[in-house]
Amino acid sequence: MRKIMIIALCLFVAPLSGCWGIKEIQDQVYIAALGIDFQEGKYIIFFQALSFANIAKQEGNALLPEAPPVLLGKGTGETIDEAFDDIQKASFSPLFFGQISSIYITPSILEKHLGEFLDYAGRTELIRYNTWIFGVKENLRQAMTVNGFFNKSPIYTLVFDPKEVLANNSFIPVITYQNLIQRYKEPFGTILIPTLHVNEKTWKEGKKPKKIVDINGGFFLTNKQIKGWMNSEELKGLNWVNRDVKKLYLSSGANKVSVQVTQPSFHIDVVSGSFPRYRITVDVPMTIEENYKHVSVGKVKKILEHQVKEEVKNTFKKGLEMNTDPYNLAEKAYRFSNDDWDIHELKELSLESIDKIDVNIIVEHTRNYKK
Repeated sequence: MRKIMIIALCLFVAPLSGCWGIKEIQDQVYIAALGIDFQEGKYIIFFQALSFANIAKQEGNALLPEAPPVLLGKGTGETIDEAFDDIQKASFSPLFFGQISSIYITPSILEKHLGEFLDYAGRTELIRYNTWIFGVKENLRQAMTVNGFFNKSPIYTLVFDPKEVLANNSFIPVITYQNLIQRYKEPFGTILIPTLHVNEKTWKEGKKPKKIVDINGGFFLTNKQIKGWMNSEELKGLNWVNRDVKKLYLSSGANKVSVQVTQPSFHIDVVSGSFPRYRITVDVPMTIEENYKHVSVGKVKKILEHQVKEEVKNTFKKGLEMNTDPYNLAEKAYRFSNDDWDIHELKELSLESIDKIDVNIIVEHTRNYKK
């Protein structure tokens, strides 16, 4: 009888033994995003934590009566370690870093301290390779506390799923932590880090302005150094020299013509000579959506061809002003034609570096038009 009782007790306890010490989801603080700044000789780290209870309700399509709170922790220190410890010492629950999806970086970090942050992240294995990287020129705290539509959590904003949100309405590429560390130490090549902006002008909730985060430009980094920032207008050349673009909507105000461009493509050829030159070819498949003045298809094609060329040229010129290469032209020559020129010749770019821009407009469909 005693043996039977012992066996029964063992069978009862065995399934429980593996669960001891495991924290329930509600017992931990799940960090969803990090913000990092450097001011007055100290690192400033922000931890953005979200309520999983509210997220679970939203997954079930339940609308919350009010926006869920965004828990934002702030730590400071002379080192990144100290800043992290500053927050953790003031936390009542264990912090879990395995769900970090986004990192917000300020210009002060990009200018002098990005290498230190990447080194820290690499040593601690803090960040997953698919984590999104964003720059923030404005108020970092404000950018990290914007909720989604209909009182939804910040995970329903572009910061946590930029590929999905930007697929049809942005030409500025997004970048992951893996992309950044792969290219950061390269002798050639330019890195573009998109910048977030808190927009209060586009949407309203009732009568109140609704804050959203959108992308309003990007920082350029070359050879570990920040070269400058371009706004969205100055970056329009990336409409056409960017493999991530899926769909664009363009209009010519004076002619009242609107077109939809679907999956434009490009290729760059290196032209031999005394210095490296580049020929850019852009293919633009499009549909004429609106044409109220009945402009001929031929004229529409000429208008769009001119627009594409000007946007490509203007972004390149702006890049020259800040000594950067927005289309990574020199990297193309370095990787595939580096026997023709030395490293200094490859890095020297000028207006003459672009030999030619060829634009092929392909009209696939038309609506409300006159041939």
